[in-house]
Amino acid sequence: MFISLDHIGKDFRGKPAALDEITLDLPSGMIGLLGSNGAGKTTLMRILCGIIQPTRGEVFIDGHNLAKASVRRTLKKTLGYLPQDIEPYPNLTPLEFLDYVGVLKGIDSKSSRRRQATELVSVVGLASAKDRRIGGFSGGMRRRVGIAQALMGDPKLLIVDEPTAGLDPEERVRFRTLLASLGQERTVVLSTHILDDVAQTCPYVFVLRDGHLRYDGATSGLIGAAKGRTWITAEQVAPPPERTTVVNAITTPRGTRYRVITDNPPAGAVPAEPSLEDGYMALAMLNEGA
Repeated sequence: MFISLDHIGKDFRGKPAALDEITLDLPSGMIGLLGSNGAGKTTLMRILCGIIQPTRGEVFIDGHNLAKASVRRTLKKTLGYLPQDIEPYPNLTPLEFLDYVGVLKGIDSKSSRRRQATELVSVVGLASAKDRRIGGFSGGMRRRVGIAQALMGDPKLLIVDEPTAGLDPEERVRFRTLLASLGQERTVVLSTHILDDVAQTCPYVFVLRDGHLRYDGATSGLIGAAKGRTWITAEQVAPPPERTTVVNAITTPRGTRYRVITDNPPAGAVPAEPSLEDGYMALAMLNEGA
């Protein structure tokens, strides 16, 4: 599935533009969507899902204009969407809820809905709880139900917002592996604050900041934004100087070692191989200086 956004903008009354002049083409496969809170990620995902319409610009799905109601109806049958805040009906079991979602997605065959629901509760690790009421589930278990409902109908476009929020490390790895396998045959847009999830699964990434597109391309290219600018300081008591972005810090008995992004490394600092987090922070620093 090929997605094209042409000068997309979205305004809300009394607020700055949530999105402004977003133009890009999204390839098939795994796509990472990064940005701080308020960057416009959720607004963009809701536009891609056909839930809201852009104020200006157009979205094309495989060449079809999403402004047309008939195109939106067709899309929703091949779309899987996991919003950040999802609350499955508490009085239903996972199997019952997935069956209901299957009806909404136009899966007419009851046996097909049941088969898919049974497979998906196993995929997300809820087979032993498939007949329990969702109201008694933990937050992480409810999140897994949300993941399963997004996969009902074998969607060709999967849009997931913070999918691993509330999952323990083992579950995160399992779901990350699942997403990577799904991305081989469809388009998966993954929005997350966990940059390691993107680094491990997404060869392509785009970054939003204050409603504007700040990066669009290979994940390796974003990492490259921090090449030659990533340093580990010597142990010290005072924090790094201004114009230095601190990525993380490790406290030792003799002081603190900082991982920093800077063009002017402090004395005693040694270069470090950049990560996706370093590249993202370097891009943010460049934008602040622009």
